[in-house]
Amino acid sequence: MRRCRLVAAVLLAAQALPAAGEAKEYFVSPGGRADGDGTRARPWDLATALAGTGRIRPGETVWLLGGTYRGRFTSRLKGTRRQPVLVRQAPHARAVIDCRAAAGGDAPFSVEGEWTTFWGFEVTCSDRRRVTTIAGSHPDDIRRGGINCRGSNIRFINLVVHDCGCGFGFWSGGQGGEIYGCLIYNNGWRGPDRGHGHGIYAQNKTGTKRLVDNIIFNQFSYGIHAYGSARAFLKGFHVEGNACFNNGSPCRTPTPDLLIGGGCPAERVRVIDNFTYHADRRARSVQLGYGPANADAVVEGNFFVGEVSLRKWARLRLTGNTFLGLGRLVTLEAAKDAPLAGCQWDENTYYGPPAKAAPKPFALSAPGGGGQLDFAAWRARTGFDKSGTYRAGTPEGVEVFIRPNRHELGRAHIIVYNWPRQDAVELDLKPFLKVGGRYDVVSAEAYFGRPVAAGTFDGKPVRIPLWAVPPAAPVGLPEAELPPAGPEFSAFVLRPRP
Repeated sequence: MRRCRLVAAVLLAAQALPAAGEAKEYFVSPGGRADGDGTRARPWDLATALAGTGRIRPGETVWLLGGTYRGRFTSRLKGTRRQPVLVRQAPHARAVIDCRAAAGGDAPFSVEGEWTTFWGFEVTCSDRRRVTTIAGSHPDDIRRGGINCRGSNIRFINLVVHDCGCGFGFWSGGQGGEIYGCLIYNNGWRGPDRGHGHGIYAQNKTGTKRLVDNIIFNQFSYGIHAYGSARAFLKGFHVEGNACFNNGSPCRTPTPDLLIGGGCPAERVRVIDNFTYHADRRARSVQLGYGPANADAVVEGNFFVGEVSLRKWARLRLTGNTFLGLGRLVTLEAAKDAPLAGCQWDENTYYGPPAKAAPKPFALSAPGGGGQLDFAAWRARTGFDKSGTYRAGTPEGVEVFIRPNRHELGRAHIIVYNWPRQDAVELDLKPFLKVGGRYDVVSAEAYFGRPVAAGTFDGKPVRIPLWAVPPAAPVGLPEAELPPAGPEFSAFVLRPRP
């Protein structure tokens, strides 16, 4: 049996991004000059275009021509809500920002300003140093850069961010913003204490930061890490449609795909329709809540492989999720002053160890007692999951989830849980492709490699192989033993071709 879920596409509102040709356009290139005029014939260098000195006005577009842009760059561009500035890779080009410092020091791609959208290019670091003997998060000999955003209402769309120190730093100095449709992998380094470097490291104070439809895997530490000290802010996160898997693999230590919580209370958290996977099904997959009591969270429609830990939420709605693992499935620590009655928890599906296996798959800490519980005791003690189900083992068949890209017609992410380890699956791609249109399907783990399927669409189902694809090796660590997610789990990108 195969179950396929199609997530309805929501097209971008007309005013959200300037359409090509409707506003003034400029060009930059790796060989551009500050004294150019921004035309294709006389492009600017990237630093000049991003400087925000009045050259680029709201609603205008900066096209990145193909090639590698090396060094430190800071964007101070300012658009408006109705007329954001757009910085985008030129059609049919491959534009790469290399965060490698020319003479030591860090060279991040820093984003300040406001109402600017960055679309479609690549950010990486070619420095081959990935191992240090210095413990901690800021060793002097590791300088890999990444995207460091303190601007307000900044959007990052369909970027490929890999082999940096941290993929994205998405900080509370800027209001709201969005990271959408990006591939984020192999970010971080090995230290003597642990692996360091996350796919997305986020904090937020005002508005809501949206982390939507990204594919995030093989970081040296966490996938999504919304964390901070008692002086930080964790207010307002919408986390939806992300495929997060095998994070921690470069250090051979599974780490959570998603953490939201820290030394400050978290509030206004929504975790919707995400997908996680670890080759080790006993690993902790998700942690929501860390230190102090938190305010409110909604957790709905997710597919979690591995343990899910929830700590000290005053209000929690957790419905319609699927939990799967070989050990503990759920750890729930109730807040001291928040009774379980404050939780809406139902209609979840659990796949876990047989009833006779130890440990029991539910761990509860709450006023009035708790402990290690089987499913029957979990329901009796909490009153949760009156319409929930528990089954020993794994689901039957293949489950496919297709999430159309909201900003690029013909593009989509395809997430496959292949429990019977079939060789392939056939998918109906008519909702995304026109007959006669060219396409390719690539494994997210080898995005710049050979497609697993390609051709001209004839309206018939497309056969997608589900074999294990060797993941892209981290820069500087070609010997790293990264476990391929397939054939049990696969993430693909469907792309239109010219």
